[in-house]
Amino acid sequence: MEPRRGIVTPELDRWGRLAERDARRTAVVRLRGGTDPVQAASRLATIGMTVASSGPASVIGEVTPDVLSRIGQESWVLAVEPSQILRQLGDG
Repeated sequence: MEPRRGIVTPELDRWGRLAERDARRTAVVRLRGGTDPVQAASRLATIGMTVASSGPASVIGEVTPDVLSRIGQESWVLAVEPSQILRQLGDG
């Protein structure tokens, strides 16, 4: 079964299609309003995500291409996005 259209960002979708089966990548799973983050993190771990942290609106962890596809099928998932690289602001 394919992920719901638009749930997985194009960048992650492309990675999921082209990466080796055992490749791993950090992803941010955005939750629909009213979703219990503790239950969401538990379900994501059951699916196969290595959960690193969770909060009121998202869960962050590592995924494989197969796990990414499975996460995209969950009805309570609003979006699956790549983690962002934070850059330090210049000193002036």
